[in-house]
Amino acid sequence: RRVVAEHQPKIVFLTSPNNPDGSVIAEEDLLQVLALPVLVVLDEAYIEFCTDVPSRIKWVQQHDNLVVLRTFSKCAALAGLRVGYGAFPLGMIEYLWRAKQPYNVSVAAEVAACAALTNLAYVNKVRDALLLERSRLFDELSSISWLQPFPSQANFILCAVKEVSQLHACR
Repeated sequence: RRVVAEHQPKIVFLTSPNNPDGSVIAEEDLLQVLALPVLVVLDEAYIEFCTDVPSRIKWVQQHDNLVVLRTFSKCAALAGLRVGYGAFPLGMIEYLWRAKQPYNVSVAAEVAACAALTNLAYVNKVRDALLLERSRLFDELSSISWLQPFPSQANFILCAVKEVSQLHACR
């Protein structure tokens, strides 16, 4: 609130789950930001990997200052194709169409995204395998004395190096 009052931005960009730590914005915190006089753009690129909190994409219907962005890059493994989608307040759509460039999604990206949407069972199977691997990897990283992994709701795990002196002993 203080930053918005001080700098008076028109847009605030948030990520949930966040990169690089994999944390999720608490509902109360997001509601406080949505109460401010700003457009809130919530990037949910990693939400498919989140087991604690559902997507806030349906919130767009109740909050006319919320935009939720999603991508096929992470869960559908289409990072190189740069394709995604968003949920926008209805009053904003007319202005988006004015700014949208023609043919802004390649044919390859469109075909791949449609294929992912028509094979959600496979996408979910891959996601579930990644969630199991995240849990296994977290346990393995936790067993390394000089690492401190942080719990993650994304497809990655951030680690802090606890003691640099132990690194030299491992060589």
